[in-house]
Amino acid sequence: MILKVYSPIGIVLEQDIQKIDFEALNGYYTLLPKHVDFVTAMPANIIRYETCDNKQHYMACNHGILVKQGNIVSMSVQKAILNDNLATLAQTIETEFKHDDEERKEVNTAMARLEAGLTRGFMQLNGQDITNG
Repeated sequence: MILKVYSPIGIVLEQDIQKIDFEALNGYYTLLPKHVDFVTAMPANIIRYETCDNKQHYMACNHGILVKQGNIVSMSVQKAILNDNLATLAQTIETEFKHDDEERKEVNTAMARLEAGLTRGFMQLNGQDITNG
């Protein structure tokens, strides 16, 4: 199989593999070359993949989609970090990925406030009293 990992910055990894283990939103999976075509969403997790020379490698991913079609496993992720040290990757998920999620929540809250303010402003321009409906 060929594993291709994409992020917003470009191709993170393109590697011949013989096996991949990962967590999806609905459970844990192992994909082998003859596995049926498959699509799933993934939470932040550590992916383990085995290359054709029987060496295991690891990658931390922050949310994504995995598609297995034929001989190609494609992953589209927000962020991917390659490192064969599991302790380092686990720490990365705990700190960096969770920090990114917190920042995203803050941005979403600020955007919701801006949208509410714009809506109030437009309603006042139209002469509508927003406090009484």
